[in-house]
Amino acid sequence: MPIEMPGFTPTRSAAKDGNMWIVTVAPPPFMNLPPQSLRLTEDQYNRYLSSLSGPLLIQEALPELTIDEREILLSGIGPADWDRMFPPDEDE
Repeated sequence: MPIEMPGFTPTRSAAKDGNMWIVTVAPPPFMNLPPQSLRLTEDQYNRYLSSLSGPLLIQEALPELTIDEREILLSGIGPADWDRMFPPDEDE
C-alpha cells in the first residue's frame, strides 16, 4: 500500500468509458509534471484498487502491465518524465 504523505501524494481519478476504466494519475504538484492516463479493463481496475488498499504489490496485482505502466499508476510519472529528470549517463 502506498504511503500517503501530504504534498507528496499523487492525485488519482478514474472514469468509466464503455467497458474500460481510464485511470489518471497526476504526480505531486511540486514536481510540475503532467498527469498520465492508462486504460484498464474492469478486472485490472479492481486489482489496481486492491493494490492501493491492500497487501498486494502492484507487480503482483497487475503482472501483465509493463514496469512503466505500473509506475504511472503508482506515481503518475511516465517514462519521458523519468528520462528528463534522470538523463542516462553519457558513458552508457
